[in-house]
Amino acid sequence: MYWLQKLDKMPPHWCRLVARHPHLMKRALTTEQIAKRSGLSKQTVLKLSKLRSWGNVTISQMESFKFGCGVIPGKEAIHRAYVERTKKTGQGFYHLRRLMKQKKDQRIERFLVALMLPKIDE
Repeated sequence: MYWLQKLDKMPPHWCRLVARHPHLMKRALTTEQIAKRSGLSKQTVLKLSKLRSWGNVTISQMESFKFGCGVIPGKEAIHRAYVERTKKTGQGFYHLRRLMKQKKDQRIERFLVALMLPKIDE
């Protein structure tokens, strides 16, 4: 298996989906919190959050982003299983649903739906 295929088993947009507060697992991390934890700029975090592959991302950015989102190196399978289970059953992402209820913002919902849906190549 090529290294990019292995890395893309936990792509950037999935890392963003599982980004939760480390002690309050039902609280989503904001873009600002991820940027602060990772040392990346807010714009970089937003850009990475929308990517479907690590292909054009430097290793240092990838590691910083994963750390900022709380994805533990070597334990990506746990996070991947959570995303796949949630996509299949519709149960989960309570930290994001709580955020949507608080903000009552359609942009957040559209953003999350876009992260969940597979990208269709045109």
